[in-house]
Amino acid sequence: MNPNGDTPRGWVTCAFTLIELLVVIAIIAVLTSLLLPAVSRTKDKAKSINCVSNLRQIGLAVAVFADDNQGRLPSAEQRPSTPIDANNILPRICDVLIAQVGRSNSPIFRCPQEQGEYFKTEGSSFEWNYMFNDQVLEHIQVGPPFARFTIPPINAPLLYDYENFHMGGTNGYKNVLYGDGHVSSLK
Repeated sequence: MNPNGDTPRGWVTCAFTLIELLVVIAIIAVLTSLLLPAVSRTKDKAKSINCVSNLRQIGLAVAVFADDNQGRLPSAEQRPSTPIDANNILPRICDVLIAQVGRSNSPIFRCPQEQGEYFKTEGSSFEWNYMFNDQVLEHIQVGPPFARFTIPPINAPLLYDYENFHMGGTNGYKNVLYGDGHVSSLK
């Protein structure tokens, strides 16, 4: 540049105009607004997958517990803060499975999408199906005493989310651990 502020002949100025900068910023804002919902859905899906993984690990712990106890399932409260029988309070499922998972406050008992305080108050984000307490895993009995029938482990829901933590459907859904160790969604 010369002292007058003029650009000498042959020099090219490389600068963006204000309009060009505003257009680029607007394009970036539109792309970001399109990507944010997809990123949010991906995060929710990852949390749901983590929940399924936690339930599968608990399923392995239940299977090991049954192997160590003549094929019998654990006996635990459905919701420890409100026991089924106040005269015969059972332990929490996380406490029953300490030997199999290593500690009672293990993160595998927490659903990452839990919205309430279940993990904090109950020791688990997952509700234990107390109707199967101390039953033989391969011969789970259901129904009233005069009309009991056996259901296969593949159809026996052992643990499930306390609430519909997972997004989808009208009111969300629950992940369910079945007696054979598989986990599926219940809408």
